[in-house]
Amino acid sequence: MAVAAIAGFPVHAQPADEGDERAVERASDAFGIRIGTEQIGLYNETQVRGFNLQDAGNYRINDAYFVKSGGLIDTVLSGVITRVGYNALDADFAAPSGVVEYRLRSPFDAPSVQAEAMLREFGGQSYDLRLAQTSADSRVAGLVGAQALLGKSSSGLSPRYYRFGTVAEWRPAEGASLTGFASLNIFDLDGIYGVSAAGNALPPKMKHPRRYVTSWSDHDGADLNLGILGSSQLSKTFAVSGSLIYSRLDLDHADFTQLIVDENGSGRAVAFSNRPRDNQTWSASFGGSWRPAEDHRLYAELRGRQTRNRFAPGVSVDLGVFDLGHGIAASPEPDLPPLSTTLDAIDQYSGAFGYEMTTGRLRLKAGVQKTWHQREITAPARPRESKTQSPWLYDASAAFALAPDWTVFASATRGLEESGAAPDNAANRNDILPPTISTQQELGFRGQLADGLTLIGSLFAISKAAPGFNANNVFGLFGRLRHRGAELSLVGNLTPRLRIVSGAVWLHARRSGDPVETGVWSKEAVGLPDVQAMTGLTYAVPGVDGLSFDGQLSHSSSRRVSSRGDLRTPSLTTADVGARYGFEIGKAKMALRARVTNLFNADCWFATRSELLDRPGRRAFRLSLTMNY
Repeated sequence: MAVAAIAGFPVHAQPADEGDERAVERASDAFGIRIGTEQIGLYNETQVRGFNLQDAGNYRINDAYFVKSGGLIDTVLSGVITRVGYNALDADFAAPSGVVEYRLRSPFDAPSVQAEAMLREFGGQSYDLRLAQTSADSRVAGLVGAQALLGKSSSGLSPRYYRFGTVAEWRPAEGASLTGFASLNIFDLDGIYGVSAAGNALPPKMKHPRRYVTSWSDHDGADLNLGILGSSQLSKTFAVSGSLIYSRLDLDHADFTQLIVDENGSGRAVAFSNRPRDNQTWSASFGGSWRPAEDHRLYAELRGRQTRNRFAPGVSVDLGVFDLGHGIAASPEPDLPPLSTTLDAIDQYSGAFGYEMTTGRLRLKAGVQKTWHQREITAPARPRESKTQSPWLYDASAAFALAPDWTVFASATRGLEESGAAPDNAANRNDILPPTISTQQELGFRGQLADGLTLIGSLFAISKAAPGFNANNVFGLFGRLRHRGAELSLVGNLTPRLRIVSGAVWLHARRSGDPVETGVWSKEAVGLPDVQAMTGLTYAVPGVDGLSFDGQLSHSSSRRVSSRGDLRTPSLTTADVGARYGFEIGKAKMALRARVTNLFNADCWFATRSELLDRPGRRAFRLSLTMNY
């Protein structure tokens, strides 16, 4: 994305440099970036300003509209970036809760051979190989890759992932490109478990290794993504772009075990065995951009998607008395005869138009969308349910350069966002929740404290329908939710050899509506810390070319466990340390990386939004060797 300056005053976001394979070097703010296994920042795809962007469905791939049913693999991705605040201003037709931006690897820029072997946590292993080739006329390039991840968990489980991907790009003329990609992830896990607190006290620490799922529990399936992206600069003032993407998740098994445990480590266990289900989405877009004058831009886009979710009810199995010290007792596998499936069909089409103007130190930008959304549920022995929405949506922003290195901005957005699915511990587990209108208002700044050291801050308020459990343990949208907060990001070089990525956010998440007034819900939202902070440092060692050390410290405050009662999980602080040594063998560029996560083995419960408890990963060690040729 181009960076513009008006009269020497920048009012556009700075893009991340995609040439570096390290997240700390690519980060343009502290709000979240992931490159392969390296993640740094306050946020990630599942937690942005207290919301799950995977639930909201706010995705882009190379700036193109994308609706995801199945996950993408790192073989085809150069990085995953969370866009909020100042660095989201350049996004056309912005989303209220932020955007998760996937960036495809360019086979033109990729090394001819890239291989990595990694010793992972608790004795797991992974092997990654990518090959790239460019044609003699430099118009066509392709990349293929595969990965085998043979994992180990602290509880003794052995997840397996087998991943295959390809990216091909054709550049028929200057300013024109056509990119195709394919991504396949085959996974085989030993089931998933979650912990709930019984009573008004937290359970004791978990014992490791222990098997906390049944012997027959399984979580197997595949993610598939196929897509074509195209763009062309037809003239100096007019450009077009388009996309067509297919995304699919097939779940052959999706078993879940819920452990309901008291302060003594005793309680009951319940397993949920789910029948196979599949989710698939076709999404497409076509847009254009026209600059009638140097400082003016008109842009428009048509979007459409068809999502089909097909599933059948599962069964629950009472596993009886449970003790954290002993794990799950043996039990017979339930019989799951075939049943007629329910079809949950979503069709959505949108037309959008926007205008951007820059004048002197000021940039103004606004877009309006008209969207049509229909959801139809066809279930066995039940009348067909159908609901249609056709709201008007908008986004508007203003950025003003106070000085060459300081810019203030304000924005307001109204969008239609998905609400995700009911969690596994709900009576209506896996049910797709309806979409909801979300709004956001934001005020912030971006400035340079010194050459290459950038400070970003913002105040934000986000409002949408609130998901939660009712008195019958049904998970749905029963109230309203408002998140107000303040966040800061500091990124850049403190010295020529020392780089910092540091951020903090204060969040005030409160609910309202009938569930709060009747006492079914607490006013405070569940599973969200009021304060999060992190600091990452990287130091290049003088006198030893290629050697660097890094560390990251992360902190989150206490969280409410449940809508009922006052039980809270404590604050949590973790530390990671690592080292990297880059060297060359002939024409091959090598990198040896070592990393220890959760250095001090912090071990405490933390609450989640689904009213389940989780724990940080135990102290673990990673060692990898990468070759680029």
